Amino acid sequence: MQNRKLQGIIVPLITPLATPETIDRAGTCRMVRRVIEGGVDAVFLLGSTGEGPALSRHARCEFIETAVEAAAGAVPLLAGISGASGVEAIEAGKFAARSGVSAVVAAPPCYLPASEKELLVYYERLAGEIGLPLFLYNMPALTRVNVTPELAVKLAGRENIAGYKDSSGDLDAFRRAVTLLGGRPDFSLLIGPEHLTLAALRMGGDGGVNGGANLRPELFAALCRAVREGAAPEHIDALQKEIVELGRFYATAPGAPGVIRGLKYELARLGVIQNQLAFPALPLVDAPWCSGH
Repeated sequence: MQNRKLQGIIVPLITPLATPETIDRAGTCRMVRRVIEGGVDAVFLLGSTGEGPALSRHARCEFIETAVEAAAGAVPLLAGISGASGVEAIEAGKFAARSGVSAVVAAPPCYLPASEKELLVYYERLAGEIGLPLFLYNMPALTRVNVTPELAVKLAGRENIAGYKDSSGDLDAFRRAVTLLGGRPDFSLLIGPEHLTLAALRMGGDGGVNGGANLRPELFAALCRAVREGAAPEHIDALQKEIVELGRFYATAPGAPGVIRGLKYELARLGVIQNQLAFPALPLVDAPWCSGH
């Protein structure tokens, strides 16, 4: 991935667990193969949907190794290295690099908010020491720090800074990012909230990092392909409607925890994984929706 821009649908993979503390290796292999066969363009490990910051170092390492083996180079793998410690993020990134992932993704350190100057130093050091393409990750609802498009501009020309993933839900801010950075051959602009992916693509964004692709990877891949190929507007709008309805289906409560519970419940019902969440989160045991989706 060193010399090519990342575009399309990047699935923020859920992390299959055998217990709240341990990785389900067989479930991980099934999930990786499932989304690749569904047509996604890349797989993002240990993001918010993947409960990355809630897992132990041992579990994260085991998950990365298992996913790399299962993917067998079919698509790029990105590893999330977000958490509270900058030093641990560097260590996690170096492990990911040794394990064969294609890039790393880092949100600002949580708990003790960093200033803009500190974020510049943080991302420059990560990019320099890890040695892989690095994606800036804006998730202010969870980190309480906003990685703005203007900050992304300051970092975009630095070595190994490869892109910007915006999960703020602020479409106007993403539009600013496209205005400032869109069209660069060496920098990807990716949006998180899946109901905004179509709008982001139409304004010049490069793709979506969409949790619903865990459940229906072929649907999200079809949307991105339809936009890329200039399909009829009514066909694109029909796919978008289906994506919005899917999001209502599995989002059991606002925010990341509700989405993770809904996705894991439904994937367990389908026999792909076990219905386990990382400690201390509790799984959904009685879904409010009908089972025949």
